[in-house]
Amino acid sequence: MFAGDDLDFVTLYWLSGWFGDNYEIWKGKIDLKASTPDQAVFPITLVWPLQEEPDSSLLVIHQREAQISFTVDWFPGEEFALEVFRSDLKSSLILMCTFERETVFLHLK
Repeated sequence: MFAGDDLDFVTLYWLSGWFGDNYEIWKGKIDLKASTPDQAVFPITLVWPLQEEPDSSLLVIHQREAQISFTVDWFPGEEFALEVFRSDLKSSLILMCTFERETVFLHLK
């Protein structure tokens, strides 16, 4: 998906301003069987806040020409545009999205 990069792990930081200053952290590993050159599929699990039975979800990062966006199954039919911040070492990639009172960071490594 990101030419020449070996970015198999994702950490999603979801910062919400809707109900106070809340945030969630989700982690996951790429599903190589479900991924294609145009999209990276990550089953993710909620790691913060701690819960007795952690939630799981599906995150898909799409690349169409120069545009990168993501979808997540708790917002069906919604696609969110991402801004790319690449490290000099190319060992990780930060993607950011803002909309309404939400800010989302995706850290790929």
